[in-house]
Amino acid sequence: MCRSQHSRTGRSNRAQTTIDFAIGIGLFLITVAWIVGTVPQILQPFDASQEQPLVANRAADSLTKDLLTEDRESSILNETCTMAFFDGDPPGDCHYGDPDPHTATGLSNSYGLNITLSKQGTTLAETGEAVPSSTTIVSARRAVYFDGELHKLSVKVW
Repeated sequence: MCRSQHSRTGRSNRAQTTIDFAIGIGLFLITVAWIVGTVPQILQPFDASQEQPLVANRAADSLTKDLLTEDRESSILNETCTMAFFDGDPPGDCHYGDPDPHTATGLSNSYGLNITLSKQGTTLAETGEAVPSSTTIVSARRAVYFDGELHKLSVKVW
């Protein structure tokens, strides 16, 4: 004879076991962890800071391939125009008209901008705003020839 798990009312006498409870809670926690991990990645393409690397690279390319070059030749900077750009006093024969770094590179004033010319870690010239320490900064660097030697031009945007 087969023993039935039903009582006289027709209900099962079997209750939830510990393993059932553990599996249910485990699935719930895995689902919550997946949602918490996925939602920021889904929303990330809409973050406004995604454009900063593009802006920094565009400004660096504009400076090293057009505005500060000799006869618009890539990566060889004109010493007179470059130093005048960093000093804020452009001569008339340079490829940029305004000494303001934002205007010269075509960037909106809504971006923070700092441009630095350095050689082997030593800063030779700098223009733009002071670099803040409390925000995310995007940097684009280009190797350039200045005064016959290899230098680094850094454009920082925030």
